[in-house]
Amino acid sequence: MVFPVRPVRFRLVRRCLVAWAVLATILSAGPLRAQIVRLPYPDTTAGNFFGVSVAIEGDRAVVGASSEDACGPNSGAAYVFERDPQTDTWAPAARLLADDCAGGDYFGRSLDLSGDRILVGAARGILNLQAGNAAYVFERDTLTGTWVQTAKLEGDPEAEATEGAFATSVSLDHDRALITTSGDPSDGRSHGAAYVFERRPDGSWRQAARLTGNGPLRTGIFGGNGVIEGDRAVVAASTYFAYRPGSIYVFERDPATNTWRPVRRFGGIDDFFISLDLDGDRILVGESKGGRRQSGEASLFQRTADGTWEAADTIRPATPYDHGAFGATVALQGDRLLATGYDEQLQFDFNIDRVVYVFARDAQTGSWRQRHVIDIGAVAFGTAIDLDGPYAIIGQASDDAPGAAYIVRIR
Repeated sequence: MVFPVRPVRFRLVRRCLVAWAVLATILSAGPLRAQIVRLPYPDTTAGNFFGVSVAIEGDRAVVGASSEDACGPNSGAAYVFERDPQTDTWAPAARLLADDCAGGDYFGRSLDLSGDRILVGAARGILNLQAGNAAYVFERDTLTGTWVQTAKLEGDPEAEATEGAFATSVSLDHDRALITTSGDPSDGRSHGAAYVFERRPDGSWRQAARLTGNGPLRTGIFGGNGVIEGDRAVVAASTYFAYRPGSIYVFERDPATNTWRPVRRFGGIDDFFISLDLDGDRILVGESKGGRRQSGEASLFQRTADGTWEAADTIRPATPYDHGAFGATVALQGDRLLATGYDEQLQFDFNIDRVVYVFARDAQTGSWRQRHVIDIGAVAFGTAIDLDGPYAIIGQASDDAPGAAYIVRIR
């Protein structure tokens, strides 16, 4: 069953907490309307972590449920949803499980979508250095419409003992995948790595490159979040428990030699677990501990005409809140970006809920302006986010409630 689409009216900053309402804020003149639909998910078990990972492309969305007891405790699953263009409704299309599904795999902790291909990570956690994790490739049969597992991508078990959990994050772009490890965040002893896999013409996958960071550990432990697009990849290096800024690394592939090389490292990225996204010649990086009184911010980096990368802009909410965690998760596509952050505290000494801020770039001035705030009154809202065209997908996952995922159409 598809939940009914609810119209949501955007207005200025929320003045009261209404736990069941879906509210949004627009800073430009005049009222605006959006649509939000909660994707159907039958499991009502608290802590199933449906919504811990999300991806959307065109009329298709994928949601991970890493703690669903699909074939054992915390084995995990992933769900495919498709949009009917005639009715503008979203319906379940497939439930993905690993062929070797087993309890404790946390399948669906990370995932990505590209065309008729889905990549799903099964990772037991960034602090588990000998987890034996993997990433699974699923492809859609164009004749039957069914999804079939076609590959299982794994790291080196011996390397994983020092590099950290394989498949901490996964990113997919057509015939190329980026899979990261976490490094050793427990006491910062060793960097992680990022592996580039490529699909051969016969349908098999091969490891094409192993990317590593060349900066000192005090500037961040290489690994964690990563994203790939075309001949470009970006990998985070968080400092985790050291409570100091980390870094991001930019890599580019030389088509002539099919080799990947680091082209830039940006330091001073202030976050515990750095969120980032890549779209063409722009990189968006969340810094939820950055800004005045740790209100949070997001940094934009731009590739210039001569091929160099430079800091281009800093994105902040229109109303920053102390310890507001703005930028905890981010998404970027074209002239729109999303960033999560906590809502106003309403004179309490704790944050009430988390919202998703929508920014748009003015093509004439090049400046970014906050356009909306999407708010359903839930503290776990925005666990994972993604953006494609007019659609955003927002996950909501926590230990103490059933997970959820929402499709939001912003006009």
